[in-house]
Amino acid sequence: MFKKRSSTAEIGKIVVDSTYKTGSEGYDRLRDNILFLNADGDKKVIQVESSVASEGKTTTICNLAVSLGLIGKKVVVVDLDFRRPKVHRQFGITKGEGIAEYILETKSIEDIAKPTKYENVAVVTSGAEIHNSSFVFISEKFKALISALKEKYDYVLLDCPPVLLVSDYIHIAKLSDGVLFIVAHAKTTRGQVNEAVKELKKNGANVLGAVFTMYDSKKSKYYRSSNYNTKASRYYKKENEEATGEADN
Repeated sequence: MFKKRSSTAEIGKIVVDSTYKTGSEGYDRLRDNILFLNADGDKKVIQVESSVASEGKTTTICNLAVSLGLIGKKVVVVDLDFRRPKVHRQFGITKGEGIAEYILETKSIEDIAKPTKYENVAVVTSGAEIHNSSFVFISEKFKALISALKEKYDYVLLDCPPVLLVSDYIHIAKLSDGVLFIVAHAKTTRGQVNEAVKELKKNGANVLGAVFTMYDSKKSKYYRSSNYNTKASRYYKKENEEATGEADN
């Protein structure tokens, strides 16, 4: 569960780091759930979807990648939202050459898998503008790309366009091992979620679970997170002090 922009865990920002500061706990919890679901090693390619735009999908996938990388998992984030590519911005790198150039056979997989400043995390950008996404997703080249990345990395995270806006999920679902579904609090309607999940399942997608983003306690009577965040902050502070011996001084 990730809070809205006014909190430490901002939408549009990578907040996960090795200090376990308040704001990253939710992403670490998501990471642990992904590890549990992949206990048998058969869910390496994870398709991240939402019903509509601006639900925190890219922010979630990038923070999840960093969290997995911090525990030694090799991760690659693949930007498949060709109309609104944003993964490169999250990681502070240029879009440069990516999937488009690979499909056109001007660049190899090694050329387009860009390293980031985060340990064990790489990014494959969309590259040049792609007008016909369906052509890409049904091509043998794209299938070969996903297969090769699956062999090289522990996790392949696919940042995909919203289900109710673009039909790309139909083709991508055939290559992914499961779908992580993003739902924005007080933004996504129940009808949109039902329709999107129905479409995913109708096309054979394996929906692993959902992530609740942009939570605002002022708009909900069911949950209050401020007390939890305060306790979590104290817990990690105490743990770090004990690790460094500062608690005894």
